[in-house]
Amino acid sequence: MSTRQKVLAPVPAGAPLPGNALLQSLPAHELACLLPLLERVPLAPRRVLQHAGLPIEHLFFIQEGLVSVLAKVDGRSAAEVLLMGREGAVGATVMLGGETSDLTYFVQIGGSALRLRLEDLNRVARDVPSLCEALKGYLHVCLMQSSQSAACGLRHAVVPRLARWLLDAHDRSGLERLPVTHDMLARSLGVHRPTVSGAVKDLEMAGICAKDRGIVHIVDRSRLERLSCHCYRFLRAQADKWHWSKMKRKMVVAMSSFVAALEAELLAS
Repeated sequence: MSTRQKVLAPVPAGAPLPGNALLQSLPAHELACLLPLLERVPLAPRRVLQHAGLPIEHLFFIQEGLVSVLAKVDGRSAAEVLLMGREGAVGATVMLGGETSDLTYFVQIGGSALRLRLEDLNRVARDVPSLCEALKGYLHVCLMQSSQSAACGLRHAVVPRLARWLLDAHDRSGLERLPVTHDMLARSLGVHRPTVSGAVKDLEMAGICAKDRGIVHIVDRSRLERLSCHCYRFLRAQADKWHWSKMKRKMVVAMSSFVAALEAELLAS
């Protein structure tokens, strides 16, 4: 199975804050509990992190790169239903009780992730309640975004959809120079390659993007946002709302811990 990649190194206890937003949202004591269980692994382009129909054995907290979530259309082809980057985790559907994956997770842009064995998560679940809640919240956002993306594919023209996809990829990867080919973009948008080539050419001629061999460079993001369909702004608003709810929950937990420690100190004095 492709998840049997070479492990780079365990994450040391004194390491900097992980590059994954879900892990960053955790209270310090929960993150400290998880750090010894996390392993850094490379995400090589075109690798499958999780095959549809196979058991989920690991969670991958993406730090760098981009993962395309694919749903089967027929026996030989699949369609992209979601993009995942440093805001998410592959395998999070185990929080809903699923032991196997119904979707395929394909590395679109290479990078790295922090891998957590499912058996380790089950063992420490009681000690990391914020992680379990964050994963469930993330799944809710994924459902909203995949539903909106499906509606977008049915109603909107290719150029606004391409603009939305490029903005989404930029947000999730942090890369202005996206290593994606026309073939990859065509599969992601569910259209023929010549259609994507024409749309990319339109963006080039407008000075919004520049194309190099296997690279799409976002030159003018503000104009790309204006060109995108309303779906991008809707999805961005949903993501921002979820982000602030995570930060608020983290602040409440930190304040509760501080008050508890203060009360204990007062009682001991």
